[in-house]
Amino acid sequence: MNKLRIAIICNSYPTKKNKSNQIFIKNIKNELEKNSVNCDVYYNKIYDLWFNPTAYKNVASTVIKYTFFFTGLFSIIGKLKSYNILNPHGVMFSGFSAVIIKRFSKIPVILFIHGGDLNLYNSSSALYRKIYDFTVLHSDRVIVNSLDIKNKLILYTRINGKNVEIVSPGISLENFYPLQKEQIEFFKEKYNILKNKVVILFVGNAIKRKGIDILLDALSELKAHYLSQLNVILCTDGPELEQVKNRIISTPGFSKSIKILDKMEQSKLNVLYNIADIFVLPSRQEPLGLVGLEALATGTPVIGSRVGGIPEYN
Repeated sequence: MNKLRIAIICNSYPTKKNKSNQIFIKNIKNELEKNSVNCDVYYNKIYDLWFNPTAYKNVASTVIKYTFFFTGLFSIIGKLKSYNILNPHGVMFSGFSAVIIKRFSKIPVILFIHGGDLNLYNSSSALYRKIYDFTVLHSDRVIVNSLDIKNKLILYTRINGKNVEIVSPGISLENFYPLQKEQIEFFKEKYNILKNKVVILFVGNAIKRKGIDILLDALSELKAHYLSQLNVILCTDGPELEQVKNRIISTPGFSKSIKILDKMEQSKLNVLYNIADIFVLPSRQEPLGLVGLEALATGTPVIGSRVGGIPEYN
């Protein structure tokens, strides 16, 4: 029997430049291959050269990014006959490209919507919505990562709810698990965290949607005595990072209580989740929030906004 062969199409993907970028797509690929499914990934090769191109929103960077994306996609053409399924992640532009390819190849499209582009739907142009609707309605099956995203998809588009499945990308329990008490104490010393400090952890991009400013607003309400008892770790990078740093410098008490770390690989993230007493997810929008699930897998409690898929953790 021939193995099932899938072409995964996505914009961003983990690379040597950015090993944590959209890591959940790589995790899905690895799990499929464990179950004897052959997967080839077609991603935007700009990510091999550029650490974080999504941080730049001007016209020139957009043209460069999508020139690389569509040029790279041509490499799939010669291999189309070997694929049983096209599996795009995201509607704009991966999903749209897949349903166009489907029109002449007849290969079924299973579209995975992680939710970020859907949350832009209402505020976007008529052209954006038209492309979105076309892609969703011409996919053979649509997978979403939460009930919140399924409900929004049915509300915004004309898709039949029976064609939508909720499947979380999941997390690897090989990467995220509780450490022994002795290990946690060792790593707390490594990160210079005093035993009497309460460790609060944030992991995510420094963008408005992720709500670092909301967390900082909350911390600014604390009296100096209580703030001094906290060790807040922000594991982040992104377009608002300098703004975050400037606020920490200019706010009394913040510099002594808040530490910024670069984004990390999953093995190192597991350590941070374990040394944290509380993980915070202060998002304004969050289709699911895999970082919250990762924290829970290590036994760390999560405090999150009542938005998107976060309430579904229960």
